Amino acid sequence: MRPRGSYDAPVPILSEPTPETCPGIVDAVPDAVVLVDAAGTVRYANARAAAFFGGSREQILGRPAGDLVPGLDLAVRQVLADGRPDERLELSAVRGAVAEHPVEVWLARVAVDTDHEMVTVTVRDDSERRSLRDASARMRDELFASVSHELRTPLTSIIGYTEMLVDLGEHAVSEQAARLIAVIERNAERELRLVEDLLTLASLGASTLTVQPAPTDLAPIVEEVVRTHLVAAGEAGVELRWTAPAEVCVRGDAHRLQQVVRNLVGNAIKFTPAGGTVVVAISTDGDHGILVVEDQGIGVSPEELPRLFEGLFRGTHAVAAHLPGAGLGLPIVKGIVDAHGGEVDVESRHGQGTRVLVRLPLAEPPAS
Repeated sequence: MRPRGSYDAPVPILSEPTPETCPGIVDAVPDAVVLVDAAGTVRYANARAAAFFGGSREQILGRPAGDLVPGLDLAVRQVLADGRPDERLELSAVRGAVAEHPVEVWLARVAVDTDHEMVTVTVRDDSERRSLRDASARMRDELFASVSHELRTPLTSIIGYTEMLVDLGEHAVSEQAARLIAVIERNAERELRLVEDLLTLASLGASTLTVQPAPTDLAPIVEEVVRTHLVAAGEAGVELRWTAPAEVCVRGDAHRLQQVVRNLVGNAIKFTPAGGTVVVAISTDGDHGILVVEDQGIGVSPEELPRLFEGLFRGTHAVAAHLPGAGLGLPIVKGIVDAHGGEVDVESRHGQGTRVLVRLPLAEPPAS
């Protein structure tokens, strides 16, 4: 038996790749590789590219890169213009009869000579990975929904019984017991809100989130949320302020909008150190109602800012500071606001706080 790792003949080693050997090397790559110039035209394609996109190399050469992968020509120009060395994208390729075949694309700048640069584009079939990712997300959402439903019943029962104990009055419950009951009730309500957030996130993942829009005044919603967070803010040493005109009537689902305000205010308090301030304000701008929640917290680094709306994502600085949280708040906020036809914008810098602005379509106030 031949020893493991032995070969019948030595493998030749190329001390210096030459123009003649490089095409052969690139043809050995299992991914499709094309070379695209600054105009977005394909100048080289390896053997795998011809097989992947169908046809021959001659049919690929000279074609706009966007014909093979829509948006690829723009991405090439962006890489060259920004001076970025490389970039990874998830796009859809035109492959035979399939107009939107999922692919993973890597772009890297290469110098052709001292005056010209092109971009090497590596294209990999991404259908299996995305299918597994989607299946994993569905399983996660189903687990969230199942566990959350099971948790809701006992929590509702706990809150109901604590309310009954409070209603017995001071003659039946001692002052110390009343304080302990209040703590139980407050924490049970907090956990019930977390369960509700998990159910909402599961609904967003399954695209089953429903809203029942109607003319809704934001002012009492904000006032109620601020009032219920005053204790938590005080315990954290954070000043919580809010300002609002008499009425800002938007077209929205009051219950869902309360979730939005609650998550934003809760996050702001959680990430603001003692001595800091959280300001909540509502106003109007043209045909939109505006909700702004601004804190003086730890902030978010620029590279992590685009990921804030990903489910279960937590910023590096939040994890390092051992701040509690599950990464549910902002994804839920965005999902609910999107369902209302609104927009969410986040501005943040590490160590300088975060400002979240929500825009919602205005509505005619209900007739009195």
